[in-house]
Amino acid sequence: MKKILRKWTKNVPKEVLKRMIPEKIDASFKRPTFKDILAEHILTISKRSACLFYNGGAVIFKNDQILSFGYNGPSKGDVHCYEVGCSRIVKGELKETSGLCRGSHAELNVIGNAAKNGVNIDGASMMTVLRPCWRCAKQIVNQGIKEVYYIFDYDRDRRVNDYFKRLGVKLILYRSNYLKEYISNFLKKYIKF
Repeated sequence: MKKILRKWTKNVPKEVLKRMIPEKIDASFKRPTFKDILAEHILTISKRSACLFYNGGAVIFKNDQILSFGYNGPSKGDVHCYEVGCSRIVKGELKETSGLCRGSHAELNVIGNAAKNGVNIDGASMMTVLRPCWRCAKQIVNQGIKEVYYIFDYDRDRRVNDYFKRLGVKLILYRSNYLKEYISNFLKKYIKF
């Protein structure tokens, strides 16, 4: 596909154009939104997860400023699941929702990181890789977060949708044309459902 250069480039010498970022001088270039960048940010952060089943990441933001970020995984100093195996696998059987998981979800870690650093998150927004679960939703409400964007659905805890609605927290599935290809490539590489 041939790139069409912006009109202003016709008066710029070719040797100067070659030094510029090619995507930005193409007439089809669209600057990503702040939320697009947040989505990429938490997808990248989620790679830090030690969980063998989910790569979770979250960011809290307000007025186009990042206040805190976090990812899912075991407590500081605890063993990592990829090193010793999942604690929910007992005698060869996966015990889901058993309470045996050694990790904390990204939403809880991002809230904890804000508290640890003395950051006020009341009235802020959150973006997560996965739609929050019931336990995380309760803490999101308690901390005064007013809207939650999520990139991928988490097929458990459908009651979260009604819970947020009843308590005045907007729950928004985030979609972006800018991220479409990025998310597709990311899913193939890093997310396993």
